[in-house]
Amino acid sequence: MEKRTKIKIFGTAFFACGLISCQSVEPTTSNADRTNPFILETETSKEKTSDNPRTLKIRVSISRREDLRVKVGDKLNAGDVIADRNKERNALVLQKQQAEITLNRLQTLKAARAEELQKPVTPDATFAENQAAIRRAQVSVDAAKRNVGMQETHISQIANLPFPGDLSKIKQHETARLALLKGELLEAESNLALERAKLETAKANRSYSEQKDTLEIQKQKITLNEQHLTLETNIAQFEAQITNLNAQIIALSAVRAPFAGTIKKITWEGQTNDEINVVILVDVDNGNSDSGAK
Repeated sequence: MEKRTKIKIFGTAFFACGLISCQSVEPTTSNADRTNPFILETETSKEKTSDNPRTLKIRVSISRREDLRVKVGDKLNAGDVIADRNKERNALVLQKQQAEITLNRLQTLKAARAEELQKPVTPDATFAENQAAIRRAQVSVDAAKRNVGMQETHISQIANLPFPGDLSKIKQHETARLALLKGELLEAESNLALERAKLETAKANRSYSEQKDTLEIQKQKITLNEQHLTLETNIAQFEAQITNLNAQIIALSAVRAPFAGTIKKITWEGQTNDEINVVILVDVDNGNSDSGAK
C-alpha cells in the first residue's frame, strides 16, 4: 500500500514538470514597429535586431504593366525604384513646358501693351500762312483806300482850279478813274474778308482734328483695356494650368523602397478607371548576416 502511494506521488510530480517544461513565452513586438507608418504587417518568428520593420506593404497605382519595375524575388536596396509612371510624367512635363512658353508670350505681350497710348505729336497751330495772307490782303485794302482818297482829292483840286476853259471832260475822266479805284478797293476788301474766313475755317478744322484724335485715342484705350483683361484672364488660366500640372507631376513621382529587402509577394488588387492598384509585400532586411533574401 505504501509502495503504491509513493509511485502515485512520483507520477504526479513528473507530469507537472512536463507541463512546466513545455510552456512557451509569446514573442513581443516593440512600440517602434507599431508606430512606423510604413509597417502594415510584421513577422514575429524573427528576433528584431534593428529599428526597421520586418515586412512592409507598399501600395502603388500604375497605368501600365511596365510601370511596375519589380517582380517577386527581386532584391531591393533603399532608394531603388519600385514603380514609376515615367511615360505619363514625361507627357505632363511636355504639357507644362508648352504652357510656360505660352505664358511667357502672353506676359511679354501684356508688358508691350501696358504702355499708355500717347496723343499724336502735332505742330503748334500758329496758322502763320493764313495770317500772312490776311496781312497781304490788308495791305492791298489800305493801298486801295489811299488811291481812292488821293483820286477824290485830285478831283476836288480840279474843280477849284482858276482855269477859264471847260474842265468838264477832265473831271469826267478823273471821276471814271475814281470809280475804277473804288472797284479795286471793294475787291481788296472782299479778298481780305476771304482770307479771314479761311483762317476761321483752318481753326475749326484744327479743332475738329484734335477732337477726332482725342476720340480715337479713347477708343484705342477702351480696346486696349479689353485686350488687357483678356490677357490677364488667359495668363491666370495658364498659371492655374501650370500649378495643376506641377501637382500631377509630383503625384507621379517614382515610388522608391524605403528599406533594403526582398520582394515577397505582389497582389493586383484591381483597377479604377485608368489606374491599376498593386500591393507589394517586401521582406525587409534586418541588417544581420543571416537576413538573406527569401
